[in-house]
Amino acid sequence: MKQIDITTITGDIPITNPTLIAMHKEADNMQTYMNIPVTLEDPASLTERLKILDVYLPRLSDMLQKVKSMKEYALNQFLQANENEINKLSATISNRIIKTFLFEFNVTVDRLDSMYTAMTQIDRDLVTQISYIKQQMAMR
Repeated sequence: MKQIDITTITGDIPITNPTLIAMHKEADNMQTYMNIPVTLEDPASLTERLKILDVYLPRLSDMLQKVKSMKEYALNQFLQANENEINKLSATISNRIIKTFLFEFNVTVDRLDSMYTAMTQIDRDLVTQISYIKQQMAMR
């Protein structure tokens, strides 16, 4: 069996589909914004951040649904185009071929799904922090 040098594999995912590349670039921008720290000392920044995240969440949801649809469409096209060849292969081999074919879509779905989950949690945390600040201000 051939040995593969996995130390040369970087975090740069080889994406070739132009639509997926655009989604990853947009996700990179969202991730950069999510990485900016925010503190309770500046309540206005929390509100502003919540507004921006409330714009990002629907966009991220839309991107996630689109890439899932693209993945299903690509799978259907691949299966139709290669039905005879795939039927001749064992289930294990055909599943590997299909998984390899869908790699870019799977990576993109996984990334957007994790980002959506993280962003939803950040959104909830911000609402909690803002409520806490309002409560503290009301008690003064």
